[in-house]
Amino acid sequence: MKFENPYAIFGREFACECGRTHRVAPREVLYAPAAALRAPEFCARAAKGRRAAAVMDLRTRRVAGEAVCDALSRAGWTVQVIVVPDPAPEHSPVCDDLTRDRIAAEMGPVDLAVSVGGGVMTDLVRWVTFERKIPFVSVATAASMNGYASASIAGTVKGVKCLIYAHAPDAVLADPQTLRDAPFELTASGLGDVLAKPISTADWRFNHMVLGDYYCPLSVGIVADIEPLYIERPEGIRARAPEAMEALFQACLLTGVAMNIADTSAPASGGEHMISHVLDMMCAVYGGEHDMHGRQVGVGTILSAELYRRVLAVESPVFVEPASSTDRAFWGPLHDEVEPHYQGKVERLRLAAERLAEGGTWDHVRRTLAPMLRRPETLRDCLAHAGAAYRAEDIGCTPDRLKRALLHGHEIRSRITILDLARLVGVMPAAADEVIEQWAS
Repeated sequence: MKFENPYAIFGREFACECGRTHRVAPREVLYAPAAALRAPEFCARAAKGRRAAAVMDLRTRRVAGEAVCDALSRAGWTVQVIVVPDPAPEHSPVCDDLTRDRIAAEMGPVDLAVSVGGGVMTDLVRWVTFERKIPFVSVATAASMNGYASASIAGTVKGVKCLIYAHAPDAVLADPQTLRDAPFELTASGLGDVLAKPISTADWRFNHMVLGDYYCPLSVGIVADIEPLYIERPEGIRARAPEAMEALFQACLLTGVAMNIADTSAPASGGEHMISHVLDMMCAVYGGEHDMHGRQVGVGTILSAELYRRVLAVESPVFVEPASSTDRAFWGPLHDEVEPHYQGKVERLRLAAERLAEGGTWDHVRRTLAPMLRRPETLRDCLAHAGAAYRAEDIGCTPDRLKRALLHGHEIRSRITILDLARLVGVMPAAADEVIEQWAS
């Protein structure tokens, strides 16, 4: 099914060629000037009562939070304002179980919540409202990530980056000028996040072809028409040109929709996201700071594209037995939390190797995946010309630290990605030094 207007898909229900009937959430999206002032009408359609909690941080309170609260109050809503504090000077809030618990304890009896901010605020409110079984509305303040429309949470639980399924917002509101005025590193983060889609969808298609996992062509092609507006013209992102910024925000929304209609994050999160998640987790084990998720994902996408190039160049692979467990020395205090995730796919890895060894299967996989991918040079040039992160130094990371994330990214999820496939065919871990030297140093 094709929609001439990208916003027309929201709130629709339709039968798809994948065999499922999709109900697209969120129901409504508003991309218009002064969007925050129209929050009351969208909240009124989402909730029966008139009690709202507005959740924001110190920065987003100034950008849009105060306007949202004023508009709701003038419309007769009782508004509880929850400002999530910075955990430390010069550090913004994070989405973890401790912050979630703090918001849940502070939030009184309300009929709806409004998140004001980017990925962290949206996911925290998604988490708390899902547990309370109440709706929420998202007021976006930057085109910084692909989770506004998603039902998934990228949260940290007991130190481990986890994927938590919850619910999508009833509505997403965004003011074009607010997005253009956002700090540029947030926009660059959004670009890195959506550039991951060719890698993640190739990972998903691999699981479908080899292991029979569910797969939806609509989820794969949902950003195809707008992708050239930022991949082929990244200077527009750098200049914050209105057309490029809207295309980027649409991509952020639609990749979230792709995850919703597929009931999995696979259409938008593959091996490249695992690299970013491990960089975050390494801070808990080894100290140091990590960069924004999408900026790290952009770098991880380049590395994953290079791994795909090397893997698909192998004509007659000898498949390697997967490791039986994760690296305890590397994970330290997080090992016991990480290990069950990896154990969830060991047998799937063995089954994948058996099926790939069957006559003609490997060649079929190579022919199918190759056209779905983009060259690492294309991805690097897009990020570089947009002014986004594309090397280790850009994300405040040493090449060695990035290499360790590349080497251990396959251990944190039960989903098979290019990081696993590269090990099955023997490309990794031997290629790690060369890949980092070629693309990240």
